[in-house]
Amino acid sequence: MTHHLIVPGVGGSDSNHWQSWLQRHLKNSSRVEQQWDRPILTEWIKRWVQMVNHIQTPIEVVAHSFGCLTSIAALAQHPELADKISKLILVAPANPARFGEAGFAQNSSKTYQDFFAKIRIQVPALMLMSENDAWFAIDDARQAAAQWQIPSINLGQVGHINVASGFGPFPEIFDYLEADLPTAEARMRKLTQPLSS
Repeated sequence: MTHHLIVPGVGGSDSNHWQSWLQRHLKNSSRVEQQWDRPILTEWIKRWVQMVNHIQTPIEVVAHSFGCLTSIAALAQHPELADKISKLILVAPANPARFGEAGFAQNSSKTYQDFFAKIRIQVPALMLMSENDAWFAIDDARQAAAQWQIPSINLGQVGHINVASGFGPFPEIFDYLEADLPTAEARMRKLTQPLSS
């Protein structure tokens, strides 16, 4: 049976958040717990890896905001875990330029923008983005999806896809959990196919 791993962002996902709503509707799921007001990427990765290592069935990761960055970075630093991840759903990722080694960018010597720009996601993955997300401008989000070489879907003007923007129940997420996503190899084949004349 597939295990669903819920990965919230800064502040966590309270009982009214769509991630909590989703977890209540999933039979086999767990949540990565973090120090929610302290987004230190190395610490968040460590906890993510601990959770994944303890799960013995295929995992679908459902991440939000800084939880997306945590999941991406954890897989980049621990490629041996990729075989355990059957799907990675990134909902409204946070902008890597807003974070650095001390947490938020304003407290750090440099941001994570360059670090994340070099990552290529190797598991089946999908990004859900918003046209008016205050945490990641749509053009920057599109650029990140292109750099990570994953498909993306624009959900329209839905804010940061959190409680403040109306989520709440998010039944559409099941469409993406049930969808077949291309592997990294399939995505690369599509990118390298010659254009037909």
